[in-house]
Amino acid sequence: MSGVLVAVVVLPLIAALAIPLLRCTSPTSARVAVGASAAAFAAAIVTLVVTAIDGPTSAVVTDDEGSAVLGFAADRVGGVLIVLTTLVGLIVQSFASRSLLGDPRARRFHVLALVLGAATTSVAIAATGSGLAVAWIATSVALVALIGHRAPWAPAVAAQRRTGWSFAVGDVALLVAVIVAIATVGDIDLRSVGGSAADLDLETVAGVSALTVVAVLLVVAGVARSALIPIHRWLPSTLAAPTPVSALLHAGVVNGAGVLLIRLAPIYGASAAAMTLAFVLGMLTAFVATAVMLVRTDVKGGLVWSTSGQMGFMVLQLGVGAFAAALFHIVGHALYKATMFLGAGGAISAHQRQGFRPHLGSADASTLRSTPVRLLVGLVAPLAAFALALVVIDPHLTASAMILIVVFGTLSIGRAANGWMTSTPFSTATSIGAALGGVVVGSFAYVGGITLFEHFVVDVVPYDVPGAVGPVWVGASLAAIAIAVGIISFSRGPGGDDLRRRVYVWLLSTGTPEPIAPAPHTDARSTTRRPVVAPTSTTPITVGEPA
Repeated sequence: MSGVLVAVVVLPLIAALAIPLLRCTSPTSARVAVGASAAAFAAAIVTLVVTAIDGPTSAVVTDDEGSAVLGFAADRVGGVLIVLTTLVGLIVQSFASRSLLGDPRARRFHVLALVLGAATTSVAIAATGSGLAVAWIATSVALVALIGHRAPWAPAVAAQRRTGWSFAVGDVALLVAVIVAIATVGDIDLRSVGGSAADLDLETVAGVSALTVVAVLLVVAGVARSALIPIHRWLPSTLAAPTPVSALLHAGVVNGAGVLLIRLAPIYGASAAAMTLAFVLGMLTAFVATAVMLVRTDVKGGLVWSTSGQMGFMVLQLGVGAFAAALFHIVGHALYKATMFLGAGGAISAHQRQGFRPHLGSADASTLRSTPVRLLVGLVAPLAAFALALVVIDPHLTASAMILIVVFGTLSIGRAANGWMTSTPFSTATSIGAALGGVVVGSFAYVGGITLFEHFVVDVVPYDVPGAVGPVWVGASLAAIAIAVGIISFSRGPGGDDLRRRVYVWLLSTGTPEPIAPAPHTDARSTTRRPVVAPTSTTPITVGEPA
């Protein structure tokens, strides 16, 4: 079984080496990459089945005391994560084999994507803290190289530079955390993180608990990788990357905070300072990024800020100790965002086709958009459906996690149902009934999915988390946000209009990447090199893909 576990990482690396050594053409490179990704996915499925039935499996080199020195180890969490990463890699490689057809740098993409997949998988199943750090840094290097796929196009170069610096902050934080752990208690054996957490709690660094130092540094590393405020500006700039790179990024790499903090849950969960920091930054990011997403008009720009908001909510869940719920969120978000990014190019065509679909009834738009109906479908029905689902299924969540999930689920499902009703092809009564049915099904599916993950990883991640943020602080934070939104939305008179206008402009400016200074060029009529004069307009320009 250890050979199958190693194959998940080694097969993509062998393919990545074979492509340049054998000087494969782009079509051959695509076939090799897809084949290696498929083999790695099959090995990951086998690993997940074995860990689910027989428990953790490993392929490690140990020292005289039995501690891991080098290698890979997978439990149920690791099995879920490697199936996810290899599946996303397979789908993206298949998509890229068609979307990058004719691209002179297509072979480079396939090689780097294979390396990125192997590194991301290694983060999920590394057996030691030092091994995890090496894989984490390798992921950063491969992704930064992929973001610069279109270099020397100025937006791609700028995105590559910004992402590199942002990742460097998180990579240094993780490296320092590993060094502190090695210097105090030795390298962390990720097969038994609880023992390392207990040992770290007995040591100090400059008068501060070594466990607190390591846990806070882990949060900083996760914040940088998952684009949380204040290290979030790199993610919007990656719109300059081609669609397959965006899919790899948003479906896999950007989930780094969740993977890191879940794998090291006994250390992170024992530090109230680390969990509070994660909660605050997660709440701030979820609120601001979601607001920016709502004012974006471009497809990929909206998806980017949606990802940032979703990562904020994921870290919020980690802040209250809901590790199983965060894992469920990682899987759902990865599959959803991979689908959305790979299908972003067809969004306009889909919108055009929507206008020609058959109508099965004539819905009264004024009724569907009336306040009572919108409140019923968007607030009352989701709250009732979640309350019923929590009673029937009983996912054994803490009070803090329960509050977060009910609020998040109500807003998400309610907004989706109201959005669906604006373009429904049915009659008025049928539309309302279908929306209410969808709300109930969605609520039960979400709570059921969390419960399934809770039971699946019950022996791997802790349930009682001493450092978790309590329900009082969760409720107070959400109430403060609700009050702020209410003031902005319902303030009357010229003052209210001016406030909403200022907020809207601020969100637009926040969501627009900073303009990139044009590179100097040579005038065709002269050999003298002179810079291009930047336009005087202050209108923000959205950086997207070149025509």
